[in-house]
Amino acid sequence: LMAGGLAGLCTDLSLYPLDTLKTRLQSAVGFQKAGGFHGVYTGLGSVVAGSIPSAALFWWTYDTAKSVGLDYRRRQASGPGESTIHMLSASCAEVSALIVCVPVD
Repeated sequence: LMAGGLAGLCTDLSLYPLDTLKTRLQSAVGFQKAGGFHGVYTGLGSVVAGSIPSAALFWWTYDTAKSVGLDYRRRQASGPGESTIHMLSASCAEVSALIVCVPVD
């Protein structure tokens, strides 16, 4: 959970300013009037408040689902392939992360 939350924090700290600048470049009033390079981290707190738990939940769900799937595969004579287990684990993880992320976004 901690590693997933830290990954979400690092992602936001590095990409949030780029997203802010992109939005300002697309502004109808122009880049400078939209704020230019000033305050590119404004509003980061609310984004981090959603992304840290969302990223932590994603990686916890992915790891848990993958472990369950691989254990099931080992016990069965036949079953889904490893790539299918990884795909299903990632899908479950994304759904769980969106449960947290979408209301915050």
